[in-house]
Amino acid sequence: MGAVDIGHPGLGLSDLEGFFGSFGGVSPLLVSDYDGTLAPFRRERSEAVPSEETKDLLQRILEAGGEFVLLTGREASEAASLLGVPAEIWGCHGWQRRSPGGDTVTVPLSAAEERALLMLPDLFRAFPPDAVERKPVSAALHWRERPDVLEQYRKIEEVLLERASQSGLERLPFDQGVEFRLPSCTKGEAMKRILAARSFRDPVCYLGDDVTDEDAFRVLDGRGAGILVSALPAVSAAGVRILPEEVPEFLRRWLGALTAGRRGTP
Repeated sequence: MGAVDIGHPGLGLSDLEGFFGSFGGVSPLLVSDYDGTLAPFRRERSEAVPSEETKDLLQRILEAGGEFVLLTGREASEAASLLGVPAEIWGCHGWQRRSPGGDTVTVPLSAAEERALLMLPDLFRAFPPDAVERKPVSAALHWRERPDVLEQYRKIEEVLLERASQSGLERLPFDQGVEFRLPSCTKGEAMKRILAARSFRDPVCYLGDDVTDEDAFRVLDGRGAGILVSALPAVSAAGVRILPEEVPEFLRRWLGALTAGRRGTP
């Protein structure tokens, strides 16, 4: 299935009863993005934390034996400290995989990819340091509430694109920013690895809010539910849209379906 226009009313939270009803006798997996999905955007990225209700529900899902994976563009250790729940975390768009206990493994890079990464420190050198997020396999520029940064980016955008392309990096626009990364480090590739380790009969769901999540939505097609978390209608491969304020209710229903499915297991 390709991208569809998730307008209003469209498919929403109330249309997932059949999906939740499939939890009996299986091991459902919840995968979610972080920023804009579980945690609201903040100008200061270190202040972007989930609500206490959201953290409590995630903790209860794990304590009930549920499986949860956080798939984020942030570094895994940073996401772990902000999330505040001992979950498995795939950081840097899946390049890192961090266990709930803190052990982290990474995906091997080719020699060409290693050379491409040498370009990253110079891409955003002209911008204010607090607007730049440097990561092991990418670099992101954030202009939320920073019109001066956006204006500066637009002035040199073509130059940055040319330099990145020559180095083997790709541009990935996201809500209120842009990221340059290795083409192999995407949430779609991460989702492929996540699904490969699971039985086809286990329900899988992915929550995400922007273009960085579309690769994962497309990979998930036919294996579960892709859910766009957005206040606005959008064309997306997700198929279902819920409002940001509905995320706690979604988690509450997930927990209820999980515990009901466990009670019904022989």
